Amino acid sequence: MIEDRILKGMIKKFLDNFGIQEQDDSVAFEHFCNYCLFTHHRPDAYSTDNFFYRNVHTGKGGDKAIDGIMIEVNEVAVSSLEQLKDVVGQRKFHANFVFLQAKTSAKFDSGDMLKTGLGVKDFFQKERSELNANENILHFKEMADYILENSIQHDDQPTCTIYYVTTGKWVGDKDLENAKKECENFLNSLNYFGEVRYVPIDALKLSSIFKEVNNSVTKQILMSKSISFPSNIKGVEQAYIGLVSVKEYLKLIENEEGMIQQGLFYDNVRSYLGENPVNKEIIDTIKNENKCIQFPILNNGVTIVTKSLRPSGEKYTLSDFQIVNGCQTSNVLYKCRNEIKEEIMLPVKIVCTEDPELINDVIRSTNRQTQVLDEAFESLKVFHKHLQDYYETYVSNDHLYYERRTHEYDNGEKPVKKSDIITLPIQLMSMLSMFLEEPHSVHRYYGELLNAYRSRLFQSDHKLSAYYISAWSLHRIEDSLKRGKLNMKYRKYRYHMLFLIQVCIRRFAQIKALPRPNSHDMEKLCNKIRIALSDNRQLDALLRLLTKIIDDVVAEMTETNCINPHEIVRRKDFTILLEKKCQKIDLDFKR
Repeated sequence: MIEDRILKGMIKKFLDNFGIQEQDDSVAFEHFCNYCLFTHHRPDAYSTDNFFYRNVHTGKGGDKAIDGIMIEVNEVAVSSLEQLKDVVGQRKFHANFVFLQAKTSAKFDSGDMLKTGLGVKDFFQKERSELNANENILHFKEMADYILENSIQHDDQPTCTIYYVTTGKWVGDKDLENAKKECENFLNSLNYFGEVRYVPIDALKLSSIFKEVNNSVTKQILMSKSISFPSNIKGVEQAYIGLVSVKEYLKLIENEEGMIQQGLFYDNVRSYLGENPVNKEIIDTIKNENKCIQFPILNNGVTIVTKSLRPSGEKYTLSDFQIVNGCQTSNVLYKCRNEIKEEIMLPVKIVCTEDPELINDVIRSTNRQTQVLDEAFESLKVFHKHLQDYYETYVSNDHLYYERRTHEYDNGEKPVKKSDIITLPIQLMSMLSMFLEEPHSVHRYYGELLNAYRSRLFQSDHKLSAYYISAWSLHRIEDSLKRGKLNMKYRKYRYHMLFLIQVCIRRFAQIKALPRPNSHDMEKLCNKIRIALSDNRQLDALLRLLTKIIDDVVAEMTETNCINPHEIVRRKDFTILLEKKCQKIDLDFKR
């Protein structure tokens, strides 16, 4: 039982925000801790899947004293082996493993801390067949094994971070410190990791992290040599360019623990690329005693966009800011922080504006110097602005918000629940499932999907209603899951349900062929889908019908073809059989 009233309020806010209905206080706390610490590492982790909180949760029987696991590869929180392979490809990659154990107890226990450390050690050391663990642990074990077996592609050794969270207070007790160090030592002895960190988190620190990941960051920077831009630049309240000591700049991007705040870079379209040739050159310059003084001449510097800027002499206070260009430089400087000399300076441009289109223009223009993944620029295109505006035309109780830029709605005048936000990956996968009829493809990394379906999605002549209705229908299915009207075991089939809804409504309305995305008939079909799914009783009846179809096809495929039920959702023949079954079943779901 959690006694801390402030913490209890934060947990309730989190559950309400994500639409999570959890009666078990311990499990709710585990979800909350996973969210705080995983978002602390990867700010966009929870934006690709509304059930990400379930994907990373491992706290049940056979959990090896681990309540949550997140694996980052090339700055992407991967959820499956297929997605991992998509992200890695044939490229060099870097990986981070993050583990968490959450205890509602108001004290730290050295024995429990050691159990978690030993659980993590088993996770890496034992064969998958020998690891006595639950299904979720084994799912992550499969990905971890792939990462370690492909070490030839590592651009740096992986990192391993373990968080041990309680509602008590960490006072640095000697026994607890020894337990912490012992865990770090035996994990380091595996020789898998470049860095191992065992981090105790108490109630006060957990509260601080929750505030950090949900609110704008305010920091102060000292810029001794600067000039201001003209005051007549449209959309710009004020702007400055100048030189900042690298030591001073590091204070801006580090949190209280001395870790780099990845959340400051979620508007930066290029994630950290590891020690590629360009970054190695930056490292060489920093470490060279003769050339390091030339750093501000050789480096393009960083661009910061902030919504609030208060200059006072040489001090500049920034609130709600993003580093939109300079992710590579920032990460390299952080990596070399112990070798930075006091005299090394960095060019910094600060732009104060609340104009979202100007922010997008700054992001585009400042990130063209080196190769950027295509998906990074996708949401900045005009189509997505029009789609965002289209979403705003629906003002019903189930109003949804299309988020073009990560965390765009975090600090607006009107609070927006996370569960009501549709991100680019979710939009892509819902449209792909419902109207491109390929729900078996959504397990892949969304960047790969975007490239593969570029000519068939987000086209200027497409009816925006198709995009809205596909995402809204997914939201309705997920709402039924959260209300308990649809068993949670069917959540892995929700994209197939999207596809089947479209098939059912077409059949019910006697529409033989799926309309083209740019046709008026598509508008008509979308309207019929909205009418059919608007009533909860009718929606629940339709979903019950779809679960019967799914159960029948799963049973048929597993019995006749000996297919693993977990693999079925990724098979095209599963989608085909579902449609055939749907074409024959009685469609009396209006009850």
